Amino acid sequence: MSAKAQTHSPPAPTGGWHRSEAGTIIAVLLVSVVILASLVVADRVFGIDYYDLVRDPNAIARNPGYFGIVSNIGVIMWIVGAAAALQAFAATFDAGTTALRRTLLAGGLFSTLMGIDDFLMLHEAVATMGIPEEVVLVPHMILLGALCYYAYTVRAATPRLLLVASVLSMGLSFAADMAPIHVGGATFVEEAFKLVGILFLTTYLVAISHQALRHGGASRRPAIG
Repeated sequence: MSAKAQTHSPPAPTGGWHRSEAGTIIAVLLVSVVILASLVVADRVFGIDYYDLVRDPNAIARNPGYFGIVSNIGVIMWIVGAAAALQAFAATFDAGTTALRRTLLAGGLFSTLMGIDDFLMLHEAVATMGIPEEVVLVPHMILLGALCYYAYTVRAATPRLLLVASVLSMGLSFAADMAPIHVGGATFVEEAFKLVGILFLTTYLVAISHQALRHGGASRRPAIG
């Protein structure tokens, strides 16, 4: 008489899970309190009506909803690429320091900086203080250079042409912005190159993020013997 082999799964660490969940809830509440407290300080101390901080700019200015829609799409794409890259970087921590993870980190940080800059118009605001725009963009260039360097080290295993197309498009957008040309359609050309560059970069970051997660999952999968 043969006995059936039985496997038993270890009990789930429910207590630890609940403690972790409680910590996450507390962290979210603390961040929420900081943001809301900042609104109160802005309103009461600096005289900035909180109404102007919580509503959509187009609604406040009574502009049509389509104002700035392409710019908003660009911001969304920056953040999509950043979230994918940084999440994959964090999720593959067990893989150690690899060239692909360095590429993910550099790409995620660059995309995050560009998304925040575009959303809050940071470099334009700083440039109005008399600082040349080229100087303000130095951090952007450093991160982009780091991304290109690390991406070059893994070029054979990644869709490198997507990154090449992105850098080329963004370079053309920057050149169009800096060129002393004031003709009809110049802004359209500049923004078109920029949008194409963002889309290529986001596609590249999502692709290598998927690649890193897939390979990470395969390396942790138990061997079947």
